[in-house]
Amino acid sequence: MSLEKLQEKVGTQKHLLDFWNELNETERDQLSEQVLSMDFSACHAAFVSSAQPPLPIKELRPIPDERHVIKAHLSKDEVENYWNKGLNAIAKGQVAAVVLAGGQASRLGSDQPKGTLPLGLHISPQDSLLGLQAAKIAKLELLAREAYPDCNGKIQWLVMTSKSTDEPTRKHLEKVVPEAGLLLEQVTIFSQDNIPAFDMSGNFLLADKHTITTSPNGNGGLFSAISKYLPGLDKRGVKYVHVYCVDNVLARVADPIFTGIAVEKGADVLTKTVERKPGELVGSVCLNDGVPRIVEYSELGAELESQKAPNGRLLFCAGSIANHLFTLDFLKGFCTPSFHLPYHRALKKISYVDANGVVVKPTAPNGIKLEQFVFDVFDLSKNFYIFEVKNEQEFAPLKNAESAGVDCLSTCRRSLANETRRWLKESGFVLPKGLVTYIKADETYAGEVFLILFPKICKDPKIKPSRWASFEEAYRPTNRDREETALKCLNREKRPNCKNEQ
Repeated sequence: MSLEKLQEKVGTQKHLLDFWNELNETERDQLSEQVLSMDFSACHAAFVSSAQPPLPIKELRPIPDERHVIKAHLSKDEVENYWNKGLNAIAKGQVAAVVLAGGQASRLGSDQPKGTLPLGLHISPQDSLLGLQAAKIAKLELLAREAYPDCNGKIQWLVMTSKSTDEPTRKHLEKVVPEAGLLLEQVTIFSQDNIPAFDMSGNFLLADKHTITTSPNGNGGLFSAISKYLPGLDKRGVKYVHVYCVDNVLARVADPIFTGIAVEKGADVLTKTVERKPGELVGSVCLNDGVPRIVEYSELGAELESQKAPNGRLLFCAGSIANHLFTLDFLKGFCTPSFHLPYHRALKKISYVDANGVVVKPTAPNGIKLEQFVFDVFDLSKNFYIFEVKNEQEFAPLKNAESAGVDCLSTCRRSLANETRRWLKESGFVLPKGLVTYIKADETYAGEVFLILFPKICKDPKIKPSRWASFEEAYRPTNRDREETALKCLNREKRPNCKNEQ
């Protein structure tokens, strides 16, 4: 395309073509293709509209108790009921899981996608977050088949990438999927859209002389990106869609209890929360003028942020962990290729090419990235619930390098080891002090039917199970059945079935 046509296309962003005469033919083609692919008026409108909060704060109230399910308050029978309802939905092929995997691992010091990085756990065939999650899906399918042998449903797994993570994620999944025992036809990989990054005045930035800086359009970009796949999910009989972030090492993918609550309550939107502590910088799930939404810490204000309920907990105690469940019917009600949510601004340090053609790497935030958030569809819900779980049991994000000391690989490993230890202790084991162990993903989904191997592995005669199983079992075989299973496991050629670290 001619320079004149491109200048017409970019409108007020003519600085994007300042270095045109310095570009070779290939570089010109790349810049032309990028310019032609963009809707400049829509991008400008997004920047302007993002200057104001998407939804004004009105009357804030906590989620009512009758719509706030707290796992710790459930009886054994209630948990088992939800588990079985969710497992039945899995057995019937009614559950899909969507992993948000568009983020790079730049804060971890890597140019690879977070989901592909080695964890050093070796508890799944591919030692990565995606590998672990695939193994969990395979284990759930096995539990569902054993509980409901007349059904043979599969969990549809959808992986949302971004422009920068798509190719390496696809390559990694070529190994992950077959090694976990999943079928290629139950896995769908798709990419979210990118949107330009801006300077403080709304001008696009150049990454180099022939490339406009762009970034993923936020996890809320899911809804337009997934729209084309909803008819296929519907045809397969999917009714429930679990959406979670790739970087949570404790994520319970397609959690049967989570799904079972949605089945029991008829919820169209259900989100997992953890109890928020005073001063904790986390969004709170609440009602804004009677409509569900997530309010950022800064939006609550000092008085509401610290206000206590009669039970001694914070009044606004429902901390969001970006873990949601939607019914397919809910998604079908608004998801289209052109659907988009309000954009939120994030101030960032963004490298750019200045007027002299020099790449500048700022030391302070100099630009704006726009993001859509998944939770901005909550206000469309007709039957909204929250499910509170314990932070230490279900939320351990991998976000930072080791130097940060928090939300890094070592803290993720520690969280998983602590959760494993809890499973064992609840099952009656007396554990050696300081024992750090991880159970292979093909042995357990979340602490059920795993304990038979540990007396041998821990090599301690004191370690004896006082009872055979935790209550979150998919099925309850007799003790004799378990003894026979134990003998088979202990005679396996492939050992060990867990990894110990001292």
